[in-house]
Amino acid sequence: MIRRLDPSALQGLAGALLFFAGWEALSRSGLVNAVMLPAPSTVVRSAWALLQVGELQSHLWASLGRALHGFAWGAGLGVLLGVAMARLPRLNGFTYPLVQMFRAIPALAFVPLAVFWFGIGETSKVFLIAWGVFFPTWVNTFIGVRDTSPLLARAGASLGARGWRMLAFVVLPGALPFIIAGLRISLSVALMILVAAELTGALFGVGYLIQMSQLVFRVDQMFVGLLVLGIMGFGTDLLFNHLIGRLLPWYGAERRQQQAARRSTP
Repeated sequence: MIRRLDPSALQGLAGALLFFAGWEALSRSGLVNAVMLPAPSTVVRSAWALLQVGELQSHLWASLGRALHGFAWGAGLGVLLGVAMARLPRLNGFTYPLVQMFRAIPALAFVPLAVFWFGIGETSKVFLIAWGVFFPTWVNTFIGVRDTSPLLARAGASLGARGWRMLAFVVLPGALPFIIAGLRISLSVALMILVAAELTGALFGVGYLIQMSQLVFRVDQMFVGLLVLGIMGFGTDLLFNHLIGRLLPWYGAERRQQQAARRSTP
């Protein structure tokens, strides 16, 4: 049986095709400099050339490894500290001002210090990504756990939930939409910081590809790097949603019901 395509997916595909067709027409119209704004067909040829020699794959896997490594550290610590601060008032009183102060410092401001502390190896890049990922995860987890519905808490307590059982079976499931939102935001943050992190002496990576292409005035290869970053972001977001749907089927079903209800509302 042929699976019916989601109308929103078809709309997204149509929008992407229109965008790239307009870009191709603009680049070939002579209204802009085709060297400064190469056509998508030119970018695809450049990407294919890099794929044939294996260069693009090396940059892609190096960047993905750094992004996922930093995301794992930052997201894991963000969830742990967010839950701990929301559940332990004394810990929250001691650490909340410090965390909020550090949250105001962007990860890019730590680039020189990261190089001084960890050198130009992988550790400095993972540190920068983890720093940027930590705070969106922490703030969403903290708010979700702190603002657990009192009705849910009382219902859990009436059924005998105490201590870690209350946390595991009542509080965390109630905070799950906030935690998932924080993790999803953090994925995009990891890719944004990745480019800056790879400017600290990397020999491979999409950010390195963009920087080297700029030095030799290969604008087409710079666009290859930009499109690869966009595809990485879109692909990781799709994979994240797929994993959430497989690991937490009830969450995905509830979300689909809400979307169907919004579409049916006049």
